[in-house]
Amino acid sequence: MPPTNRCLWATQGSFVAPSRRYNPTRHPGFGANYMDLRTFIAELVKALAWPLTVLIVLVAFRRSLLDLLPQLRKLKYDKFEFQFAKEIAEVERRVQTSLPAVSEKPSLEAVRQKLISLAMSSPGAAVVEAARYLESELIETASRHKLDLTPTVRDMPRVVAALLYKDGLLTEAQHDLVVRLRDLRNEVTHSTSQIVDIERAVSYVDSVIRLISSLNAE
Repeated sequence: MPPTNRCLWATQGSFVAPSRRYNPTRHPGFGANYMDLRTFIAELVKALAWPLTVLIVLVAFRRSLLDLLPQLRKLKYDKFEFQFAKEIAEVERRVQTSLPAVSEKPSLEAVRQKLISLAMSSPGAAVVEAARYLESELIETASRHKLDLTPTVRDMPRVVAALLYKDGLLTEAQHDLVVRLRDLRNEVTHSTSQIVDIERAVSYVDSVIRLISSLNAE
């Protein structure tokens, strides 16, 4: 009986018994990307080290961090207050350099005194009221010059100012001041804290009154 292939391989010395131990490095998909359990644990610990450190610090110093929150909020509001002060100073400078010096009417001086009095107790409210008075004067200027405004446009101060400027009823300097004062008013109304003090509120009121005086002088 001829020998089987297995016997033939054995007799020729070419038969190698397969290993019963699993060698993952010879398994398809393994090789250079293979990671043993020890390496995996080491990499996992390395990845979690930074988040765990942050968590430990937050837990350990939570009281100190909570105490710092009011100071951080104050720094944030101080930044807004500084920005507002910078912008109102620029508006005041433009008022002095670009608007003609005109005498105020007694009625306008009475409005100024009323707004200044409001600024003493509520600077933010004084800014809002001064802006509202400026808006009404813009509409009055449009009516005085027979400029037809729809009810919708009357509620849009920027559009009213743009129409007045387009028709030559506002100079470029006046239009620029209207826009800047409107932006400052929006900063006050949209802020969650008091960003304007009495001094800046008075400066805002004076700028509005000076601008209205220049409108009435034309």
